[in-house]
Amino acid sequence: MARAYLLLYVSDGSADHVVQSLRGKPGVVFTDLLEGPPDVIIMAKADDRLKLAELATRAIASVESSVEVIRVLPASNGLNP
Repeated sequence: MARAYLLLYVSDGSADHVVQSLRGKPGVVFTDLLEGPPDVIIMAKADDRLKLAELATRAIASVESSVEVIRVLPASNGLNP
Protein backbone atom coordinates (compact mmCIF):
# COMPACT_ATOMS: atom_id res chain seq x y z
CA MET A 1 0.00 0.00 0.00
CA ALA A 2 1.42 3.38 -1.01
CA ARG A 3 0.48 6.64 0.65
CA ALA A 4 1.54 10.27 0.54
CA TYR A 5 0.78 13.53 2.26
CA LEU A 6 0.21 16.52 0.02
CA LEU A 7 0.61 20.04 1.37
CA LEU A 8 -1.23 22.65 -0.67
CA TYR A 9 -0.70 26.37 -0.73
CA VAL A 10 -3.89 27.84 -2.16
CA SER A 11 -5.18 31.18 -3.41
CA ASP A 12 -6.51 33.56 -0.78
CA GLY A 13 -9.93 32.58 0.46
CA SER A 14 -10.19 29.31 -1.44
CA ALA A 15 -8.95 26.81 1.17
CA ASP A 16 -12.47 25.82 2.31
CA HIS A 17 -13.51 25.25 -1.31
CA VAL A 18 -10.41 23.12 -1.97
CA VAL A 19 -11.02 20.94 1.12
CA GLN A 20 -14.68 20.39 0.27
CA SER A 21 -13.89 19.63 -3.37
CA LEU A 22 -11.24 17.03 -2.52
CA ARG A 23 -13.23 15.13 0.11
CA GLY A 24 -14.55 11.90 -1.34
CA LYS A 25 -12.26 11.86 -4.37
CA PRO A 26 -10.84 8.41 -5.18
CA GLY A 27 -7.61 7.84 -3.28
CA VAL A 28 -8.14 10.75 -0.86
CA VAL A 29 -8.26 9.35 2.67
CA PHE A 30 -8.60 12.70 4.41
CA THR A 31 -8.17 16.38 3.78
CA ASP A 32 -8.13 19.18 6.30
CA LEU A 33 -7.51 22.88 6.72
CA LEU A 34 -4.25 23.91 8.36
CA GLU A 35 -3.39 27.10 10.21
CA GLY A 36 -1.08 27.53 7.18
CA PRO A 37 0.79 28.11 5.17
CA PRO A 38 0.52 25.50 3.85
CA ASP A 39 -3.24 25.84 3.86
CA VAL A 40 -4.49 22.30 3.20
CA ILE A 41 -3.21 18.80 3.93
CA ILE A 42 -4.31 15.69 2.06
CA MET A 43 -3.50 12.06 2.74
CA ALA A 44 -3.80 9.90 -0.36
CA LYS A 45 -3.55 6.14 -0.51
CA ALA A 46 -3.52 3.49 -3.25
CA ASP A 47 -2.40 -0.08 -3.89
CA ASP A 48 0.90 1.03 -5.45
CA ARG A 49 2.89 4.17 -6.20
CA LEU A 50 1.81 4.38 -9.84
CA LYS A 51 -1.88 4.28 -8.89
CA LEU A 52 -1.19 6.75 -6.07
CA ALA A 53 0.36 9.21 -8.50
CA GLU A 54 -2.57 8.81 -10.89
CA LEU A 55 -5.23 9.35 -8.21
CA ALA A 56 -3.41 12.28 -6.59
CA THR A 57 -2.94 13.96 -9.97
CA ARG A 58 -6.64 13.60 -10.80
CA ALA A 59 -7.70 14.94 -7.41
CA ILE A 60 -5.42 17.99 -7.63
CA ALA A 61 -6.47 18.65 -11.25
CA SER A 62 -10.03 19.17 -10.00
CA VAL A 63 -8.89 22.20 -7.94
CA GLU A 64 -5.76 23.28 -9.80
CA SER A 65 -7.02 26.81 -10.48
CA SER A 66 -6.97 27.43 -6.70
CA VAL A 67 -3.66 25.69 -5.94
CA GLU A 68 -0.45 27.71 -6.13
CA VAL A 69 2.13 25.24 -4.73
CA ILE A 70 2.06 21.51 -3.97
CA ARG A 71 4.53 19.67 -1.75
CA VAL A 72 4.36 15.89 -1.86
CA LEU A 73 5.68 13.88 1.07
CA PRO A 74 5.70 10.14 0.28
CA ALA A 75 5.25 7.96 3.36
CA SER A 76 6.98 4.69 4.04
CA ASN A 77 6.02 2.00 6.49
CA GLY A 78 9.01 -0.12 5.64
CA LEU A 79 6.97 -2.21 3.21
CA ASN A 80 6.96 0.20 0.26
CA PRO A 81 9.81 -0.29 -2.22
